[in-house]
Amino acid sequence: MPSIVREIATLLVCGGALYGGIRADLQNMLVRIEANEASVTRAHARLDQLYERGTR
Repeated sequence: MPSIVREIATLLVCGGALYGGIRADLQNMLVRIEANEASVTRAHARLDQLYERGTR
């Protein structure tokens, strides 16, 4: 019986570690996506300014 309890505890710990790792990866992806969105917005503004200068 104790071996079953140990195996269940091991599975719970491994599951928790896996969940934590996936959650951390998703958080890092979200941070990178937000940084890329800001960069893209600035790039579009620069391109719009260059386009406006060229059409004058």
